[in-house]
Amino acid sequence: MGINHKMSFCIPRISLSALLVCFISGIILTCQYYPFGNVFRNVEEITTVIPYGFFFRRLHYASGQLFVILMLIHIVDHFMKRRYKGFSVGKWAGLVIPLIICFFILFTGYILKGDKEGIYAGNIFYNILKEIPVAGETITRFVIRPGEMFFWLPYLYHVFFLPILLIFLIRDHINNWFSQAGFLLFTTAGLFIYSLLVRMPMDIPPHAKIELVKGPWFFLGIQVCLGVLPPIVAGIAAPLIFFAILLLLPGLKGHLQKAVHYGIIFLSLFYTFLVIFGYFFIKHSWVLSR
Repeated sequence: MGINHKMSFCIPRISLSALLVCFISGIILTCQYYPFGNVFRNVEEITTVIPYGFFFRRLHYASGQLFVILMLIHIVDHFMKRRYKGFSVGKWAGLVIPLIICFFILFTGYILKGDKEGIYAGNIFYNILKEIPVAGETITRFVIRPGEMFFWLPYLYHVFFLPILLIFLIRDHINNWFSQAGFLLFTTAGLFIYSLLVRMPMDIPPHAKIELVKGPWFFLGIQVCLGVLPPIVAGIAAPLIFFAILLLLPGLKGHLQKAVHYGIIFLSLFYTFLVIFGYFFIKHSWVLSR
């Protein structure tokens, strides 16, 4: 078995094992999390006061990040090997849409920290959604609201709606990916060791006076674009167009499919550059250009 085949075989199984660890640790944290009032204090109490709270926060964070990163690698593997050519648009969407959902789960989790970064991320998300013509105000009522309900809707999406939708979409893969218990044991052991030894990024108190506040790593490219483009373009139109093209790729034929394939590679590399630039060189907090 070649190394590429081994990676294609192992990555989705390790990824799903990480998802199970993420679910279990998340359920434990949910018992102590309260999405109203001083959420930052609540999270700090979970981390410093509740027995083993720090461990389960680290475990939840690490397993969630691992799942999404490995799922991203899995889709890139399919894309680069042009396996989408043998897929229908619907079957290909069954791979791409769960990844999009995963990024939203990570983003809502980022908001639920209740620290300065989480609050900034939530406010920017709220303001971007408001920019949607005609339906913006209506959409925000179902996604995120200012005031006392600020964390409530992200909490519902993070804990209930999005995980249930994710499991529904990947249900056909679960039996195959869980066929060998060794992957679950290996992944769980690795995540436990990591969570005991490696600290999470530090939470920033909501009222701390700092000049630089950044979003989650996968949104740094959008954060960079928000400084130079209208919010509706940087935060809504550009991502929607990219994922729409990616989803429709199997339905294209001949030279058009080939051109779109390389166009997606170029755009992905460009966004990766923006993420790296945002991580190392950005000198301002989340801002809107308009």
